[in-house]
Amino acid sequence: MNPILDKLLPRKKILITCGSGGVGKTTIAAALAVQAAMEGKKAIVLTIDPAKRLANSLGLDQLADEPQEIKADMFPQKPPGSLSAMMVDTKRTFDRVVIKYSHSPDASRTILNNRLYQYMSNMLAGSQEYMAMEKLYEIAHDYDYDLIVLDTPPTRHALDFIEAPKKMINIISDSILKWFLSPTLFASKAGINILRRGSEKILSVFDRLAGFKFLHELSEMLLLMSELLGGFQNRAQEVYKLLRQEDVGFLLVTTPQKTALEDAFFFYKKIQDEGLPFAGFIINRVHPNFLTSKDPYGNIKKKFPKELASIETPLLQTLDLFQKMNALDQRMIQNLKKETLLSRKGPQKIFYKEIPFFSSDIHDIRGLIDLNQWLANPVQ
Repeated sequence: MNPILDKLLPRKKILITCGSGGVGKTTIAAALAVQAAMEGKKAIVLTIDPAKRLANSLGLDQLADEPQEIKADMFPQKPPGSLSAMMVDTKRTFDRVVIKYSHSPDASRTILNNRLYQYMSNMLAGSQEYMAMEKLYEIAHDYDYDLIVLDTPPTRHALDFIEAPKKMINIISDSILKWFLSPTLFASKAGINILRRGSEKILSVFDRLAGFKFLHELSEMLLLMSELLGGFQNRAQEVYKLLRQEDVGFLLVTTPQKTALEDAFFFYKKIQDEGLPFAGFIINRVHPNFLTSKDPYGNIKKKFPKELASIETPLLQTLDLFQKMNALDQRMIQNLKKETLLSRKGPQKIFYKEIPFFSSDIHDIRGLIDLNQWLANPVQ
């Protein structure tokens, strides 16, 4: 069977790593992008996680909101391709969308300077997930990368992430919202009175707390934002289509632990329900079984009898523990395979790749290259 790297990298332009928190999504995402660069591709890996996990995996102090090319001297040997990385700043991405779809520079400046917009663009539920998709679309269409690898938030937030374009389309299509944002409503005294009716006390309290005329800023923002609805809706539809292209793949990263596997299976079913292209499972941190032959310890003892004399008991206990943990991991993995086989829709083949439990975390590109040696092995 083909290695995972041979299966994915030549066929996909966008890979999206998903899974529970702490299963190694970011490291896997970085490793895939590094491998693409080592194969001569122009690759980028991006994350929407404000933590510095991606930067740490690449041996960097921090990442910017724009593509940042990794210097060749960060690699053990100069790659034939190139690698860039970035962290998505959803607030700045939101601002750029406003600038793009505003009818004039003055209109976009007015919106961006509106204090209510500044508050809402930071706090609006779902905006982070949608703006991450907006950035993915921007990178895919405005840049010439051969491979884009996106690291997503933990599973439950990642569901918001893949549903964000559809939610944005539904919100904008809602006739009540369109009526509420209609310029003709705010152009009339009746419109202002509708907003004011029964809410004077609430608004006055908000005015005192916030220190600005809430109603005026609200009406100003909504009047200008109403002009952006068409652009937002069209872009959301394009993002929705992008996620379903054949050159896109959702890669589920998990560990053999029960909760992580349950999340992975839950996400797998969601990917199927949404009609998204599934790329496979990577099962990270599988405990190795060192006792693979009939009597491996006996052979070692014959070669090093003196060296093993003082540590024989604790060594045997450790080997036995690893054997039991590996057996448990394999049972959990087999359960996942059975569940996915029973629930899959269509004849598509599902592949699984196991990555062993490493003794230390990965903090540089050399470590990512070592990890890719395991990804390059034949898939299970």
